[in-house]
Amino acid sequence: MPISKKFQNNSDLDSGEVERNLEKGQHFLKDKEIIEKEIAVADLSKKDRVIEIGAGEGNLTEKLVKKSGKVLAFEIDERYSEKLKKLKENYDNLEIIYDNALNYSWRDYSKIVSNIPYFLSEQLIKKSIEDGILEIVVIVGEKFGEILEKKESKIGVISNLFYEIDFIQKINKSCFLPPPRTNSWLIKLRRKEKLSSKEAFLASILGKKSKIKNALLYSLVERGKTKREARKIIEKKGFSKQVLEKPVSRITGRFLIKLAENFEKLD
Repeated sequence: MPISKKFQNNSDLDSGEVERNLEKGQHFLKDKEIIEKEIAVADLSKKDRVIEIGAGEGNLTEKLVKKSGKVLAFEIDERYSEKLKKLKENYDNLEIIYDNALNYSWRDYSKIVSNIPYFLSEQLIKKSIEDGILEIVVIVGEKFGEILEKKESKIGVISNLFYEIDFIQKINKSCFLPPPRTNSWLIKLRRKEKLSSKEAFLASILGKKSKIKNALLYSLVERGKTKREARKIIEKKGFSKQVLEKPVSRITGRFLIKLAENFEKLD
């Protein structure tokens, strides 16, 4: 695919860099208007502590540090260390870690604003839920956007369980260098302040590190049932023994949807 003239400047990548970035899933957003849109949607203030994953050349990073109180930027490719080092010298509210962001706690931060490698999309949302991230503004692949919208797969159900999701803008693949295979979506996820009774029940199950049958049992107990009553409810539903013996980590989207549909009967 030919590169738009507006991308043909000194910061463009040579053919070798393009191949290496494709291998790493790195597609740098070069459209300045979309970067500005991303910053506007994030609605940043000096009270915000922000995480950026995949800082790259620092195009988004610089705008984040100007608007936020603290920015923690992750980048696994040290080829960009010189550019990021210069940026850090100018902003004392910027911290850069050259490592995998998934290996670190995000609990002291409130927002994530990133142009992430697409293969991290699901892991990013899961960790954001676990670490209490309040808002996420990211660009994801078109297919992952469809997963979030349809709410049929496990990650689709879980994402919509904990976050309100806004699809802000569809982005053409030509806005990236190198261009990805598909178009993208700029999305914003806002943590729900209060879960409904049904949502809280599902969240309780997902938060337990046990077999599905025990997670169901103790989630029902938390809702006021005795263990005996809870066991009877589970037995009456006729859930497959094979499914109930699985760890919660292997729960499927289909099973979560089934639980949601039968919530009143379980409760």
